[in-house]
Amino acid sequence: MVTRDLNKINNEVRLKILEVLSTKDMHLAEISKELNISNACVSKNVRILEDANLVKRTVFGRSHIISLTNKTDKDINAEKELTDLELYIIEGRFIS
Repeated sequence: MVTRDLNKINNEVRLKILEVLSTKDMHLAEISKELNISNACVSKNVRILEDANLVKRTVFGRSHIISLTNKTDKDINAEKELTDLELYIIEGRFIS
């Protein structure tokens, strides 16, 4: 179960999405433009990150604003029972 969840973030596009979201909340199209990838690709990968509870989507009419969830390393560890190595990888990648 933990391995499957880590596989959700072990993807270059998803890691880049998490990285750009670490600076501010962004519209889907803004993420697409920033990373120079299609809106469909961003949307697909955001859904995967949502399933892993790493990002959240706020909808205003037709606009979708994506932001990081406010999870701490302790919250993630308690939920998923991560190993020290897995927690280190997550902390180093996108938890500030």
